[in-house]
Amino acid sequence: MDLDAFAAALRDGLEKERALRWDEAATLYADLAQKAPDPASRALALLRHGNALLQLRRWDDARTAFDAGLHEAKASGDADVVSQALLAAGVFAASRDDPKRAEAFLLDALERFHRKDDRASLQGRGWAFLNLAALYGKTGRLDLAFVTFTKAQDVLGAAEDWAGVAAAWEAQAQLRRAIHDDDRWREDLAEAVLFYDREGMKAKADRLRALLGKKLV
Repeated sequence: MDLDAFAAALRDGLEKERALRWDEAATLYADLAQKAPDPASRALALLRHGNALLQLRRWDDARTAFDAGLHEAKASGDADVVSQALLAAGVFAASRDDPKRAEAFLLDALERFHRKDDRASLQGRGWAFLNLAALYGKTGRLDLAFVTFTKAQDVLGAAEDWAGVAAAWEAQAQLRRAIHDDDRWREDLAEAVLFYDREGMKAKADRLRALLGKKLV
């Protein structure tokens, strides 16, 4: 598989993710990892595979994919891919209630994403901020969590990553709901719906809209 074919297949996988078709995405990425033309491409496929498995709650398989992705990223010598792999490792550690390792991975990724100012690096920073904010919320550092959510929304907005902005509002809504801020979590979730709609992610927007009730959005 050449790089153009790989990029096209990766875009297909991302579309499946946007439609919440996680089983299909996982199958596609597993095949793509086998056919990837180089270590950097293989790392990206493995990281997407791990993310899909994480959504399917296949924890052990996700760990294997993320570990392999980090190994391939380091082997590639591509600094951008290493940053993505560290971000993914932080997301996985947070999902398995390992906050110390999660924070270490996410802060490492964030520092690396700050080394460049292209759109991909901006997106990486935004997603690192988003996951750090969620982690701060889970560990009771609420003021820091909300400040960091705002950073995530601002940076992802600057990158015009509307799905990322939506995810930041959604995660902030989840935190507000957990602390029984009943009015503001609904406002935040409504913001998430608006940005998911803007990005054309109908399945995700409709799922959140159902939580709010049709009269509110």
